[in-house]
Amino acid sequence: MLRSTIVYGFVAVFLILFAPFAMLWVVVTGNAHIYYALGRFCVRVAGVMAGVRVRLSGGEKVSAGETYLFLSNHQSNADIPVLTHIIDRDYRALMKKELMRLPILSTVLKHAKFVVVDRADPNKAHASIDRGADLLRHGFSFIAFPEGTRSRNGKLGEFKKGVFMMAIKSQRPIVPITIINSNGIQPAGTYRIRPGSVDVVVHDPIPTEALRPEDRERLMQLTRAAIASALPIEQAPPPAYSGVRHAEPRAKEPGGHSQPTTP
Repeated sequence: MLRSTIVYGFVAVFLILFAPFAMLWVVVTGNAHIYYALGRFCVRVAGVMAGVRVRLSGGEKVSAGETYLFLSNHQSNADIPVLTHIIDRDYRALMKKELMRLPILSTVLKHAKFVVVDRADPNKAHASIDRGADLLRHGFSFIAFPEGTRSRNGKLGEFKKGVFMMAIKSQRPIVPITIINSNGIQPAGTYRIRPGSVDVVVHDPIPTEALRPEDRERLMQLTRAAIASALPIEQAPPPAYSGVRHAEPRAKEPGGHSQPTTP
């Protein structure tokens, strides 16, 4: 508990000291890169202080000059810092409107062109998706959690369809990302940050060129299947729903050899 309080204290002091300077810089220059540079530094120092280690695989699948929509499962409060750590670019994000109630954070998010989603108002939600698609077309990568909220039991939840329409409208590829064990670091609704390791798997990009709005469901299932494929079996959805085909059990032949079981 003490370690967690120290980490939160460090982040609060960091924001108080550097956020005003960063906001002034962005207002004067119009360049929000300083937010991301300071944010990554803060996240990495806080991670070391918290005893959290991130292990990445598949990072080479992301091309430096390409614009992507990064879509990840969402297990805990640690997910955004984890993605900030591994995605070494100035991404934008879809954010719940509730986050805009925090004075300093809301100002930073506005300057950085984050897109606020009001899920209670369908017209405003559709306008936010159009805004995100426009930014993607103009070269701004995005991150989003298609589940819409954190999983309370660690299992992969239902996906919202808006982000997939955003990908189709922008014609930019989706990069599915699986975050494993972040719920062991900080489960949803808890204060304490536990030391430990988080594994992150970056999957092959899914192209969206030539896709039409009616392809949204298929695109969603492809993304869901990719994310689910790296989750532990107890956290993945049923194979028939997710599109993930698990290996069939194998029966022993006389003499100790194995053969596939009959479906």
